[in-house]
Amino acid sequence: MLKFLLKPSLIAFLYCLFTINSVNAVEVSKLDEANVPVSSRAVAERDKALKSALEQVIIKNTGTARSLDNSLIQSQLSNPDTLLSQYGYIEQNGQLLLTASFEHRRIVALLRQAQLPVWGTQRPLTLFWVAMPGDGDTTILGDSSALAERKLFSDFSDARGIPVLLPILDLDELMGINPNDIKGMFADIVASVSGRYQADFLALVAIDTAGSQVRYRLNLYTKATIDSLTPPLFSYNGTAENSTQAIEAMMAALGEYYFTKYAIADTGTQQGASVTFVNIQKMAQLVEVEKYLKQLSAIKNATLTHIQGHTVTFSLDLFGSETDLQRLLSLEPRISVVAPVSAGEFSPVSNQTGKPVYEWRLP
Repeated sequence: MLKFLLKPSLIAFLYCLFTINSVNAVEVSKLDEANVPVSSRAVAERDKALKSALEQVIIKNTGTARSLDNSLIQSQLSNPDTLLSQYGYIEQNGQLLLTASFEHRRIVALLRQAQLPVWGTQRPLTLFWVAMPGDGDTTILGDSSALAERKLFSDFSDARGIPVLLPILDLDELMGINPNDIKGMFADIVASVSGRYQADFLALVAIDTAGSQVRYRLNLYTKATIDSLTPPLFSYNGTAENSTQAIEAMMAALGEYYFTKYAIADTGTQQGASVTFVNIQKMAQLVEVEKYLKQLSAIKNATLTHIQGHTVTFSLDLFGSETDLQRLLSLEPRISVVAPVSAGEFSPVSNQTGKPVYEWRLP
């Protein structure tokens, strides 16, 4: 299974890929799958595990554990078999796991029926710089680290569908940054050594011992235009009994932040919009654009309404607002605006009708 937290063996290749193609967001797959530890293959154990697997899938598709409190979701959790596609057993490091997959379209339909937001497959990539105790001194958690905390980020990334990247920590990075830069939340220094990764967001995490507990703090920034005075987009801190609980708390909070930013709820009203793409040179591009639009969590329906030369326009029925749509479009690496954005986080250049104008990049 492809891990959302990128494996060390892939880092060198992906560094080149990111640098050349400026790939930021990650298309997350397996949002309808979950693995649950079990003690046996007994029926009662299986039923309990299937419920837990469906809970994980619901959370991955909404971004928040609060979705499990919904009465319709609670009712469905008591009968997960009706959404089940298949299940089986695997053994991993001596642990028996039940692996289950559910019908994705029915999962999304359930969430819409429950009037819950849906988080699509295109998700922001977050680069984590973590300063924490290690080997008698404060250390930076790297992608190839043997510390247990590295696996915690990976496991939680898989469970919540949140793509996470840890730094390589090669000589250039180690000369350009030290743990105190992270602990002090000097985002401009950290950003200066983060250019190679082309992530969407930059997370600075400090974990310290505090007697028998640990203190933790997370500051989240956009990766672009960071200086010493840039405030974090999101900040979260607290104390925990150990680093495991600290990391779980921070990642859960980050998931909630992304949920509010990217998960799209059905407003219950008819919301229409249009989107225009230029420089469509091939029929294959048009097919790709239409397929992409129709799978977006913000779009109920997309209809091709106008073709003139190499310019095409789609009429859209939306679940959310046009701002929600533009936010999702900004995550797609194959999409770019046709001119630099003049102002605002999501303000693509506009055509004569005031609608966004985009270009679908050829592979």
